[in-house]
Amino acid sequence: MKIRDATVLKILNANSNSTAEVEIETENGVFRGSSPAGESNSMYEVNQFGESIDKELQSFASFLKGLKNRKIEALQDIYAIEDSMPKNFIGGPSLSLSYALLYALSNSLHKSPYQLFGKKETVIPVCKMIGGGLHASGLGMDIQEILVATLSDSSTSSINDTIKVYKEVKDLLEKTTSSFIGGVDPEGGFVSGLDNYESLKTVRKAVENVIKETGSDIRMGVDFAASTFYKDGRYTYRRPIYGKKTLEKGEQIDLTVKLANEFDLYYIEDPVDQTLPEDYGEIMGKTDGLVVGDDLTATTPERLEKVHDNINSTLIKPNQVALLKLVGAYSDLADSFNITKVVSHRSEETCVPIISDLAVGLGAKYLKVGINRGERVEKINRLIEIEHGI
Repeated sequence: MKIRDATVLKILNANSNSTAEVEIETENGVFRGSSPAGESNSMYEVNQFGESIDKELQSFASFLKGLKNRKIEALQDIYAIEDSMPKNFIGGPSLSLSYALLYALSNSLHKSPYQLFGKKETVIPVCKMIGGGLHASGLGMDIQEILVATLSDSSTSSINDTIKVYKEVKDLLEKTTSSFIGGVDPEGGFVSGLDNYESLKTVRKAVENVIKETGSDIRMGVDFAASTFYKDGRYTYRRPIYGKKTLEKGEQIDLTVKLANEFDLYYIEDPVDQTLPEDYGEIMGKTDGLVVGDDLTATTPERLEKVHDNINSTLIKPNQVALLKLVGAYSDLADSFNITKVVSHRSEETCVPIISDLAVGLGAKYLKVGINRGERVEKINRLIEIEHGI
């Protein structure tokens, strides 16, 4: 396959902010890729764009012209283009290009994108039920996400039961919460107006109701995004939890363990600040289930090398490093440390469903993704397609 032409366009992501879309033309057709962004970002991840996206994309268009007649026959050819990329383009432009090239290559080889990576796993979605923190404009919870995963040997059956929980959460909020008017955050989680503890109780009740109906193994989780409310050695909650609003570092660890025990939390993401790996490790030693690094690790191999003893699970967000070659290296490194992998969406997504293929192809156990809003449902539907051989 040869690249006939490559262009870049400024488009909107799901939060109506600008991002890049790259279009690759080959003898087989036209293929597009675009890059998401995050509202809650790690201090260790790359910037998506410089000060002026217009100037950056104009300059990137000149780089793309140099790809004309370039042969792409394997993943290594995409990696070679990434290696030649000027550092100022590593972010939204580089990942958009790599995604477009990945789609073009998979079409040329008559394979699905996930098949290019070699590994395959039944991927379980971890889905947001209630949103808070930066995702909810400061309304309701300080905890950024309450999540649910239905553990199953089938992506489709997991999705079906998790949707039941989501609808049950909505029903409970409508019946019991006067402040709830049906709104959702950028990832499809309900913005309930409830505080942290009441929100957790609501999701637990919904899970219990659906378990009674289905008998399925349904688990709860949280993403604290604790770095967003950590400052000067303290965690500050807008509304008290267990009677306190300001917690010292040790108290935040105790709070996490207490919530994990009371709500049988299976998934605990970023419970403490991203600069405190030992605190992650202490929580891992006191809880069962997954202690997940995101802000802590930022899909960066060097970070995982430093902190892998303190977590047993990690997110993979491709745009945090914005190069598929590094995403693959990070995935392999996580495997070497026996760390459970969770490929993840971002709050400012596009409609490209490629992360579902990456989750399956990289052998990730989970895909963290919303179960409402069109750009999230694209990823959910892609999991269903993959399971049915499409």
